[in-house]
Formats: sequence, C-alpha cells, structure tokens
Amino acid sequence: MKKKIIYALSLALLVVPVMASVEKANYNSTDEAVSVDITKKEMEKVKDIKEKFNITEAYEDFNLIKNPLNSDKGSAYLNKKSKNKTIDSYQWSDEKLGNLQVAYTSDGDFYSYSKWSKDQDADKNSEKISKDQAQKIVKDRLAKLIPDFDKKYKLKDFSLQDDGKELNFYYERLIHGIPLASDSLYVNISLTSKEIRDIEINSDFGPATSFLSDKDFTDKAKLSQENAEKIFEEKFPLILSYKISNDGKSVEKVYHSEILDIDAENGKLVKNNNLGFIPYAMDKAADAAGLTDVEIKKIDGLKDLKKKSQAKKRAYEIAGDGYQVTSISLNSDKDNYYYNINLEKDKNNGNITLNAKNLNLVSLDLLADRKVFNNKIKKEDAKKLALDFLKKYGDKKELNLDKISIDSSKMGTYIYIPRYVNKLPVLKEGVNIFVDQDKKISSYERTSTKIDFSKASDNTLTQEEANKIFLSSKNFGLKYVITDNGPKLFYGNIKNFDPVIGQDKILRDYNGEIINFKEQISYPDLDKARDKNAILFLKDMEIGLIGRKLSDKITYQDFVKLLNESSGMNSSYMDNFGLDLEKLKNKNILEKDVVKTLVTKNNLERFTKAKGIFKEDIFKNQKSLGDYESYYIIAKGFGYLDVNIDPNKEMTLEEILYLIYNSMK
Repeated sequence: MKKKIIYALSLALLVVPVMASVEKANYNSTDEAVSVDITKKEMEKVKDIKEKFNITEAYEDFNLIKNPLNSDKGSAYLNKKSKNKTIDSYQWSDEKLGNLQVAYTSDGDFYSYSKWSKDQDADKNSEKISKDQAQKIVKDRLAKLIPDFDKKYKLKDFSLQDDGKELNFYYERLIHGIPLASDSLYVNISLTSKEIRDIEINSDFGPATSFLSDKDFTDKAKLSQENAEKIFEEKFPLILSYKISNDGKSVEKVYHSEILDIDAENGKLVKNNNLGFIPYAMDKAADAAGLTDVEIKKIDGLKDLKKKSQAKKRAYEIAGDGYQVTSISLNSDKDNYYYNINLEKDKNNGNITLNAKNLNLVSLDLLADRKVFNNKIKKEDAKKLALDFLKKYGDKKELNLDKISIDSSKMGTYIYIPRYVNKLPVLKEGVNIFVDQDKKISSYERTSTKIDFSKASDNTLTQEEANKIFLSSKNFGLKYVITDNGPKLFYGNIKNFDPVIGQDKILRDYNGEIINFKEQISYPDLDKARDKNAILFLKDMEIGLIGRKLSDKITYQDFVKLLNESSGMNSSYMDNFGLDLEKLKNKNILEKDVVKTLVTKNNLERFTKAKGIFKEDIFKNQKSLGDYESYYIIAKGFGYLDVNIDPNKEMTLEEILYLIYNSMK
C-alpha cells in the first residue's frame, strides 16, 4: 500500500464557501501548504478507522489530507472557536475497489464518511430490507461514531430514492434537547446491499460548528412556547396576500407571513438572517427579446420612446462619476421596451435597465468587488437615501411606503418596499434597494407582474384558521441560533421557510413544496385497502393525496398532484402526455389515460411504435382500445396491470396508487 500524508490547500467535498450569521464567511482551507510527519497518534487513528469501517488492506492507495479552517471573515465567535482547527480526511482508493473517505475534526470528532465502488449497483435486483431494518443498521453505526448519539441527534425525515432501492435519513442536531437550527446529519443506505454509502454532517456555517460542544450553549429561555405563539399572532401573523404563479399566468389569494425570530430571553423580534445578506441583481427585463439594428433604428424614431442618447445621459446620472457606458441595447417583453445599459469602472462591471418610454429605473447593479466591509450607516439614514433615490429615478406606483422592511449588515443596508394591490400585499413583488457603506445606491430591482387581480382564486379561510394550521405543524418552536456573539435561544421556524396556505388548507413554502408532506397523508379507509403495504410504501415515497379517501374518484387535476404533489410542479406537466388539462382538469380521470401517462412517464412510449410484434388476444375486445392498444400491451408486459381492464372506467385513488406502485417495481 502506498502511503502519503498531505497538508492540503483545499478539499472541495469537505470545506466549501458557506454563510455565517450576519455576514458571509468563507471557512476555507488556508493558502499555504505545510508538510507534516506521520506521528504515532495519527497511525493509531488510521488503525482505529480501519477497524470501525472494516477497511481491508486491499486498497492500493492512501492519503491523509489536513484542511485548516480559514477564519479571516464571518462570525467573530466561530472565528475564535475554529482558530488553528482542521478537518482531517483519511482517503483510500483502488482502481478495482473504488474510493472510500472518512473525515474527523482535529478535536477527534467524527465528521463524514463516503464510499463508492464500481460494482455497487450490481445488487440492485436483490431482495430489499425494510425501512425499520435499515434504520437500525444506521442507528447502530452512528452510535459507534458519535458518543451519546441519541441525545445529540433526532430523526426528522426520510426519503426513498432510486425507485425505493436506497433510503436517505435526515437528522436534526440537538443541544440540551433543543434543535440547533443550522446543523443536520444526512445518511444514505442501500436497501439491497445493506451498505451505508454516505454520512454527512451539514451546517450553514460549514465545519466550524463541529467544534462546538454542549457546554458552549448556556443560554436559557425565559419565554414560554405559549407566550411566543401569542407574540407571533400579534406581531407577524399570516395575512391574506396575492401569490402569482411561477409562469405569471394566474394569481391566487393565500395566507403568508415572513416568520421572524423571537428572543427567548426578552421577547424582542429579529429577522432570521442565519445565512446573511448578499445583494443580488435579478434577471433583467424578463423574457426580453433582443432587436436587430434595423429594428432599433425604426423604434428609435417612435414617438413614445426616449432616444438612446437620453437613456445614456440618465445612466450616467444614476451611476455617478467614474463609470463608462460600454453598450446600450433595446429589448422588449410583451408589455414594454427597455434600454439595457452595460457600464464599467475600475474593471468592475455594472448594469442599468431603464423603461424606454419614461426612463424610469427598472434595475441597477453596480456592486463593486470589496475586501473590507464596515457599514456604519444608520437604518433611518439609509431609508431616506433609498426613498429619495426612488422618488428621483423610480416608480412609486402600487408601493406601500408604510410597510418598508430594513436589514443591515457590515456589507450595507437592504431595503424592501412591498407591492400592494387592493390593499393586499403581492408576494415577492415590489422594490429592493441596497445602500452600500459609502451611502451609494448600488443595487435596485423592481418586480411588478402585469396580471388581472380580479380573477384571483378566492380563499375563504380566516386568519385564525391559517395561523392554527401553521402552529400545529410543529415548525414553530424553540431553537439555538449561532449569532456573532455565540449561540442564543430564539423562538421561530425550525425549518427555514415562509409559510403559504391556500384554500386547500395545506401548508407549503413559497415555491409550492408541501411541508411535512408524509405526515399530512392520512387515509381514513386505509384498513380496507387491498394492499396496505403498497399504499404505505408510496406514502414513504411522498406519493399520495392529502385530505382524501382511497375510495374517492380522482380528477385529472388530482392525478397531476399525485405525480408531482410535494415538488409543486406546474400543471402544464400533463402537456407532455398529450392531455389538455385545462379542458379535463375537473373531470374524473379514465383508466386509459392513467395507463398511457405512466407508460410515457417511464420512458416506455418508444416501444409502442413497434409494428407487427404485439399479440392480438391479450385483452378482451383488444382492438376496441384504438390508439391506446399499444400502451395497454406495454403496461401489461411490464406488470402494471393484469388482463382485467376497463379503459373508460373512472378510477379511484386506491386503484391509481396500485398502478403507480406496479410501475415502480
């Protein structure tokens, strides 16, 4: 065996740029490589790891890579805790066997494990162990690697992968029985080989929090859960809002709130900025289409558009001294024309987008590459600068100046002015302005989708009902948060999401993903199911419908949800299967369309194109299936269904679930 020790510059799998509380922090390896000698202690560690993970002498190569943590930026508390610390990665590799890596902190605590082999998929057709058996294997292994594992981690979720052949477990880290919001543990195990493939300790702060022990967490809660919930209901409850769909074609009324953190000691409110704030520029002039020189020349002469020279002058006025315009182009979307202007100053690029009809500012990005941040501007002063800028260059239409939110960091001050229509907020729309430490507006973005709000789908829930749905989800509670001064207790979201609740009373995040999806699936007639285990297997795969019975007839729209529920995919997904969902969505789905969709979804449609190879007596009255005949034959051949078919039958949820289950075998 070849043995090498390397004090390395970097290890991408272990130490990557991460975000710290309040500011961006890069806990990367240092810029200097240093050789070290193999010590007796290190040799003992290698021997111990080999025994714990059953690593044989067959591996051809071995490396030990020590990764120092760079503490130049970020949380002062974590800087101090991680000073002179390393993540030590022990790596074995072999051309035939594959790769294996185990990492520990320099304090001696387990950090990660991963194993890959070329033949690891060879046993995918073997008999699978159950979820409970897999969980026991994982628990036994973790108990040997992490002292007092049961007290330090709690199973939070699990998910089946690779058609149920692999299982992922997700644990939250506990300190004195309280979640540490930033930290988690992930484990992947093969259900066929019974082999653990990956174990990863994850944190919003990278490896730094792995050097914290329970004794570092001394904060005590003086506020009760009940009183924290009262503060939530009084200060930042869910409120009725407009939510525009991702494709901008529809709008609905939902209940939503930006969940704040409540100091568990004094009840004061703070915005959860665990990941810090980084100014960003959004896509300019969405769906813009570039015009040719001929078109630009013609449009320049149009009466209602400003001249390019006027746009250039406006850009210089907004950007200030030192910037040079490098290009100007005229773009359009379905509603407006825009001047897209690129600038440069001291090798820093900038961009300004102006409405070509009135030269109102649409977006601005003049962010410079800074190495030192030291923002000392008062929030009120930054607010005044932002509002003066908006008044001079922007458009105040539909903006609620009484609902401004302000966040400040060492980088600068972020100001958000929400859009309101019919006295209701429009989620994720409005104006974002960033004031840098030099009192300059360096980022501006206005989002205002043109849509008919009178056609918004209604929501008859009351605010009290919406708040109760959110609080009963158990996502609001006591947690530890790493601040610049160290760990502190807050009440707030355990999972980092802003709740959205529509007319269906289902708790989702803004992107439409259902929160605690598996926990919300509950069928009152499950005990009557023909194959209860199949139904529960699909539930573990996050396939099911919330608030329904297995005996319920299912609409085409329901079927879309069934295939994509937890991911929040758009209903246009059904276009891929030749079904017009707009016409069919409220009708009960027929067996033949379920069969066709599943065959197509599983990439088997190509077999339906074959000619003269199918038997003509597989099903009774087979030719009456028409265009669906080949889909039924393929479905039968792959075990989706038996010979008893009824193509025009309106299917129940239970019947569809069995078809889906069979298609996954």
